[in-house]
Amino acid sequence: FNSTELKDIEYIYSAYYNKLEIFRFSSSLGKFVGYTEYGVKQAKYFNDQPAEVAQ
Repeated sequence: FNSTELKDIEYIYSAYYNKLEIFRFSSSLGKFVGYTEYGVKQAKYFNDQPAEVAQ
């Protein structure tokens, strides 16, 4: 990686269970996104917690 622009950097946090991605946080979106039924519920919960998204 070779850039002086911070906008080119993206932080991604993914949660997996049994090799399946459940949900993900992307700093470029600024929110959690769910990929399974459970993950959608978790993403909604985390997105409704401003302290979680701000971290």
